[in-house]
Amino acid sequence: MSEDKTFLDIGKNIHSYDDAIKYFLPKNLAYLTGCENSMFYIKKLKKEKYKIKGTYLVPEYFSIIDNAKQSYDFLSSIIAAFLFQTCAHLELDYRNCKKVDLASQVFLDAILLDINKFINLCKKARVYDKYIRLSSIGGCNIENKDVIRMLYSIGSPAELTNRRYNFNSIIPYKLRRFDKKKLSTNSALIQKEIDTTTLLNYVNSCLSRVGKSLKKEAAQELGYVIGETLINAEEHSSLKYRYLIGYFEECLQNGKHFGLLNLVIMNFGQTIYEKFKNPIDGTAINLECLDKMIKLSEKFKSHSFFKKDKFTEESLWTLYSLQGGVSCIPRDVCHRGNGTIQFINSFFKLKGDEEVDDISRMYLLSGNTRIDFDGTYKLVDHDGGYPGGVISFNESGKLTDAPDEKYVRNVPEYFPGTIIFAKLLINDDDLNNEN
Repeated sequence: MSEDKTFLDIGKNIHSYDDAIKYFLPKNLAYLTGCENSMFYIKKLKKEKYKIKGTYLVPEYFSIIDNAKQSYDFLSSIIAAFLFQTCAHLELDYRNCKKVDLASQVFLDAILLDINKFINLCKKARVYDKYIRLSSIGGCNIENKDVIRMLYSIGSPAELTNRRYNFNSIIPYKLRRFDKKKLSTNSALIQKEIDTTTLLNYVNSCLSRVGKSLKKEAAQELGYVIGETLINAEEHSSLKYRYLIGYFEECLQNGKHFGLLNLVIMNFGQTIYEKFKNPIDGTAINLECLDKMIKLSEKFKSHSFFKKDKFTEESLWTLYSLQGGVSCIPRDVCHRGNGTIQFINSFFKLKGDEEVDDISRMYLLSGNTRIDFDGTYKLVDHDGGYPGGVISFNESGKLTDAPDEKYVRNVPEYFPGTIIFAKLLINDDDLNNEN
């Protein structure tokens, strides 16, 4: 049966907008709006009155990291406009926007790509004209030069309309989406190798702009941990889906030549904590790791380390999950578990020095937990069954002691999945990285 015939047959069963949502809403957007903890849960969204053009102001600093409330409110308004079909033309107004971070941009693009996919599926089933009001999505008043460079190299215009511009100072790593459920095991492994290789080549291209290169051993190590981290993003997502994107900008300011490397790995679905605590996708859980987490929680409770709305069991378990040898996947299925901790360590080695600066950061958001890494707390050797060492975010280097709440904490905004956002300042006067 042809694809067109398949969609036409589905279309015969669609008799309302709700039916169209039921059959064609992509799974990532369906999860965002169907998860009760999500800030985009349908019952939490505000429905506006219908208007021909719905204009939504992008925040001055669009960042789910540094301007979380305004940024999540903006994303909620976009999802609500689509879900409730409250306008025919949805316009993103950038008149006030002066800065966008890559994590927020890929979050927005994931939403817009799913909306676009839904509309196209409705058109294939020939139900679009009957039940869908939304006919276009666009942007206006995009005037800030930094915002222009990001949007038209790797952002929405580049992804949705193919209006992709080349900027001499920018090296884009175009958005790559991976759906493990659509691939065989062998095909998934092949795709992982492709993504790992292309990302490693991308990092080398970025380093070359500032006179650096990876030694063979460093390239092998980074390639390994990239591959592990990508697999973690797929396997630990209840939707088996991940997003990967990069953005490098070469800069010359006040006589200094440097580069800014940004990288995002993101998935939607159950959070890290939820995958251990209450998995919904039927997967077996690593009971050995779970038992250690439960015992660690009991210890933290006995010492009154948990603080409501500041540091919770979720924060502790998310931190624990980063450590070497820890995975929600049972050991008889998977013998890995070094990806995230080693990725953090290897990524920061690209700087070429161990100095803490005002720019280089790695953030992990999962549920209501936020973990920041700026190089203050290092990876340390540990003899407690954590291959590759631990990062405990405290002076003792022990996971049994409370972490620094500046770096590991509970936040009010709930991220419906897990996102790793890394940004790195690389100066061309640093020593070449030999590690």
